[in-house]
Amino acid sequence: MSEQIIRDIRNPNSLSRRDVLRYSLAGAGLVALGPLSKYIPVASGAPQSLKRLVVVNCFGGNDTLNMFVPVKLSNYYTRRAGLAVPEAECLSLASGGSYGTSNYRLHPAMPKLAAMWGQGQVAAVNRVGYPDANTSHFTSMDIFSFGVRGSFGPLGIPTSGWIARFCDQYAPTPLGAVTVNVGRPRDIIGGNTSPLPVSRLSSFKINGSGSAHAHRLTAAKGLIDGFSGTARTEAQKTTLAQAHSLTTQVAGALTSYSSAVVYPNESLSNQMKDIAVLIQGGFETRIFYTGIGGFDTHDQQGMATGSQANLFARIDNALGAFADDMKAMGTWNDTVIAVITEFGRRNYVNGNLGTDHGHAYTVLLTGGAVRGGVFGPDMTDADLASEYPAYGVDFRSIYKEILDGHMNVNPAPVFPEALAIENTLGIV
Repeated sequence: MSEQIIRDIRNPNSLSRRDVLRYSLAGAGLVALGPLSKYIPVASGAPQSLKRLVVVNCFGGNDTLNMFVPVKLSNYYTRRAGLAVPEAECLSLASGGSYGTSNYRLHPAMPKLAAMWGQGQVAAVNRVGYPDANTSHFTSMDIFSFGVRGSFGPLGIPTSGWIARFCDQYAPTPLGAVTVNVGRPRDIIGGNTSPLPVSRLSSFKINGSGSAHAHRLTAAKGLIDGFSGTARTEAQKTTLAQAHSLTTQVAGALTSYSSAVVYPNESLSNQMKDIAVLIQGGFETRIFYTGIGGFDTHDQQGMATGSQANLFARIDNALGAFADDMKAMGTWNDTVIAVITEFGRRNYVNGNLGTDHGHAYTVLLTGGAVRGGVFGPDMTDADLASEYPAYGVDFRSIYKEILDGHMNVNPAPVFPEALAIENTLGIV
């Protein structure tokens, strides 16, 4: 620590709450917790059976026509020459009895999800989007994050993300929602609570060795505890104590985490494993939000193999391992996983054997609480004759059904706008 930091810690009345975090936590080598304007959360020992939603965002705009493949549509093959995945190479979904379908196949890089489909635990919702398509990455990401398509003014609520509004209503602690390795997306910003963003749980530790380094946070806490003074000093003490407690609890969850499941050493799999650690550790999180990038496939997208196939494989590996872990914990039936993106792609191949920005796409849902099958409007050749499929399911309809049917809360305060297309899908 620098001489200035040492002087400041010895004079805690000069410290702000942010200073306490910056000097005592960052100086100890702990994970950057982001702008915490309220307080540091502490786990409350929530039951593992808490109903939870895990959102996996495919950043960049996932071409779901090559993920959930409409193999019986001639326009899929005629408009995507050199890009369409041959039917013979796709994974059949017909083995799940009433949950199967002969009109669609999964990409061959997703065998674990195909097996889960056969067990009735995967749903595909076609033509998901929102009114008045926007093909800008940033604008469309904001629309999905806010969950509001019009103006916030007439709604009488501040500009805020839908997860932030959920936490204000139903999970009003910073651990009510946790983002993993995606920073602070707009979904969690604007509410009265401060959902917790983390990079990796392994960062919640005091790095290095030796007593002077390893006990820095404890020593700093002791110094501040030794001073009496104003209410501001008491707030500093509380902040540091809670940060110390959270660090200890996360470290304890990592140490005590026990699973026979082997997660692949891939970024998304590691993120899903961190979520599993928090669930097993009794953290009260209702919504987890994570994601994987690389889906802006304007060129050399590939068919059964290639760059997009590699991304699909990472999703399949991560969700397959996580599902096995949740089943072993007995929490699979309390879990819904939604695989989303900011928009789909064009119906046709471009000049670089890739696809350009589109609109409506297919959302995949899995979990023990999910009723498997195909939902939303069936894809037709007419859909594929246009630039991109028109939306037929408002994405908020999916979230609203999960909140109502799975998490047993009223979705109206979270999604207050009247929807142009309101669907009763029956997916949970």
